[in-house]
Amino acid sequence: MEEYEKDDTLIARWVAGELSEEELAEFEKSDAYHVFHQINEEAQKFKAPPINTREALIKTKEKISFGKKQSNPTIKWLTIAASIAILIGIFGVFTATKSYQTANGQHLVVTLPDGSVVQLNDGSKLTHKRFFWLNNKTVTLQGEAYFKVQKSDGFVVNTTYGNVAVLGTQFNVKSRSSSFELDCFEGVVRFDRKDHNEQQILRKNDRVVLSKNTLISETISKNEPNWINGINVFKDTPLINVIEEIQRQYNVTFEIGETNTTRLFTGSFLHDNLEAALKSTLTPMGINYTISKDKTIVQLP
Repeated sequence: MEEYEKDDTLIARWVAGELSEEELAEFEKSDAYHVFHQINEEAQKFKAPPINTREALIKTKEKISFGKKQSNPTIKWLTIAASIAILIGIFGVFTATKSYQTANGQHLVVTLPDGSVVQLNDGSKLTHKRFFWLNNKTVTLQGEAYFKVQKSDGFVVNTTYGNVAVLGTQFNVKSRSSSFELDCFEGVVRFDRKDHNEQQILRKNDRVVLSKNTLISETISKNEPNWINGINVFKDTPLINVIEEIQRQYNVTFEIGETNTTRLFTGSFLHDNLEAALKSTLTPMGINYTISKDKTIVQLP
């Protein structure tokens, strides 16, 4: 553990989720990590007690001396852990979050502490509390994700447009900058629209779409999201939204001239070939386009 004594910020940075991938990989091999990981696992079982920050700080100063050597390394780290636990309460580090993010053209499968599984679509971000998450199962989503939630109480997905509350189900949430869609494939979910006195209950095969500030109810017949199977499907969708999906999926940039991107598109494109995707979306709308040699830029008239 001596190497970690030289960096007294390492533990705090680990708690805050600020270690680099290399630092985290190295830290996870240490005895110190296993001690703190065990403490975190046990902490998940309890609710954080109210803390008198003034009294805690005084007691910490009186009882803890980081300069003294300990004969037992494990006891030393447990002592430091107790100190950090107090400081966490004092400085609000329990608000530290853990995030998972996908780049354009990238997917990621995340398993949450309760066993629920989340599949992130490209260009998406999932965030949740790093500590005591099991007592408040709220995740924040930017982008699109397919959820398979274990049956339990209190699981909530927070989005820009509102919250999705679930008991135990499978559903897909798409919350982009200019669009929101919610599909329920199993069980029951509830959508509470933000800043509106509007609530929608969805059961299997139900869908809601936010269009022009109006929540529209629809039905679906599939068993999982289309993007899981490598395809995007659109119905009366503004062309700009279709272009944004192509950009994310293929990691390309569109240079748009005077093309009218408010026109509505109905159709689909596959995720395995850029030129085929452009041909299936732009050609039916009579839009010409050119692709740069390195296939990173698509230019529209």
